[in-house]
Amino acid sequence: MRFFKRLDPINADVSLLLDKSTFLEGEPINGKLVLNSDEAVHADEIRLEIRVTETFHAPTFKSVGGQVRQTMETQTKELHAEDVKISGPLDISKGHKEEFPFTVSIPPMGPTMPGGTINRKIKGVVAVKGRPDKTEEIGVNISMAPYAPVAVQAPSQVVVKEIVKVHCKYCGAINLADANRCSNCGAQLKR
Repeated sequence: MRFFKRLDPINADVSLLLDKSTFLEGEPINGKLVLNSDEAVHADEIRLEIRVTETFHAPTFKSVGGQVRQTMETQTKELHAEDVKISGPLDISKGHKEEFPFTVSIPPMGPTMPGGTINRKIKGVVAVKGRPDKTEEIGVNISMAPYAPVAVQAPSQVVVKEIVKVHCKYCGAINLADANRCSNCGAQLKR
């Protein structure tokens, strides 16, 4: 009976609770891992596994009956993986209840493939040596930062300046009215 117990995760409930349902891109993610144990064990660590993946459709080529056919296949690519330790070794008694608060960051990421969908997940893990991990995984909703239009301030004072130009009577070039000589031929301008 003792051997088969090593094939099962610990008898405990692990849950992840986030402070809110949706976070802005780049905003710290606050939450807590809640552990309720029905078994006395020694945990090696309690950690969070943060994963960002992209799901997309990609063409694949398969040989069927001597012909090569193109099909679209759903593929998943890992864009970011990070493990965050939230507790070191811990002796857990039967009936032990504890909350482990955390703050983590998920880097801003957009799709890298046409039609790709970004998935962000956090998994809470209670690791016990020689036994499968006890885990709980949740998706994290991230929204783009709202567009904040930049307010353009109207000028406080408008200066209107009238520019008067006159023709030179010798060459016909246009000159500023307050000029003494023609900019083209150098003749003296009348005022």
